[in-house]
Amino acid sequence: MSHPILERHLEGRKLRPLYLFYGEEEFLLDRALRRLEAALTEASGEAPLRVVREAPEVSLEEFLAEARVSTLWGSAQLLVLRRVETYPPKALAAVTAYLDHPALHSVVVLVAPSLKVRDVEKHPVFGRLQKEEAALGFSRLREGELLPWLAQEAKRLGKTLTQTAAQRLVEVVGDNLSELHQELKKLVLFAGDEPTLTPQQVSQLASHSRSYNIFALVDALGEAGAARRLAALDHLLDLGEEPARILAMLARQLRLLIRYKENASQTTPADLAKMLKLAPWQVKRLNPQAQKFTVQALRSHLRLLHQVDMSLKTSTANPRVWLEYTLIRLGAG
Repeated sequence: MSHPILERHLEGRKLRPLYLFYGEEEFLLDRALRRLEAALTEASGEAPLRVVREAPEVSLEEFLAEARVSTLWGSAQLLVLRRVETYPPKALAAVTAYLDHPALHSVVVLVAPSLKVRDVEKHPVFGRLQKEEAALGFSRLREGELLPWLAQEAKRLGKTLTQTAAQRLVEVVGDNLSELHQELKKLVLFAGDEPTLTPQQVSQLASHSRSYNIFALVDALGEAGAARRLAALDHLLDLGEEPARILAMLARQLRLLIRYKENASQTTPADLAKMLKLAPWQVKRLNPQAQKFTVQALRSHLRLLHQVDMSLKTSTANPRVWLEYTLIRLGAG
């Protein structure tokens, strides 16, 4: 399943000559492009000529002119132009002219990741595409949509994913669909002939992944003992994780905790989630961890990370020693 409108067009064999794919969910957008390419291949018996350009390397007029050039063997063409939202409004007049007289054997896809629904609705060119069911949005899934999506993906892979297993997967991997899908495929292989994917299997497999150990590391910040932090560090280093990235993830978590403590009492949970650019369930997880720290302690820990980062860049000492020293210091305060 790519996008319901695109699937309907494919089923009725009524593809639009030009589509606008917009929104920040790159995984779903790329899946729709692959689905479109596969459908064109199935229809003609051979893969379409795929042309990918990026604005502003080429003008819209030049790009759309390519759609009118027939291929040597007469096969279909799929032309993709990325970051089309960077063109000035005047340049988009070329899209209107193309829509009035589109090429017969080409499908054009304009990609605009930063556009929102309201931007499309109010735009004179993109609004026309929306009315013609040719503007397809790919927004990030909400908290309540993630678990059903995972269950559906597992079904496509021949497995049943329990709700608790799906929740566990989101907890250890996060809400990035590309990473979730990758871990789900690993989980399917790990489960073998078992028809149902369980939370225990998720935990078993996740313990060998970078995503899980980064999660375990930041989740253990503020604990009285450093054992869980040090164990997660050992796993990450054994998996080949870069020390600089480990420090960056720790610093990100500390900054989130600082902003949470500074704003939680005077901001609604929904607004706080938008401010922190997190899903609501991730904001909820910050609360018990934030209670273990004062803002002063968090700022002190952040300064320590900056100092250790500088030491890693200038010292010849073993990075593991510096990281272990840091994690021992990152207790409650």
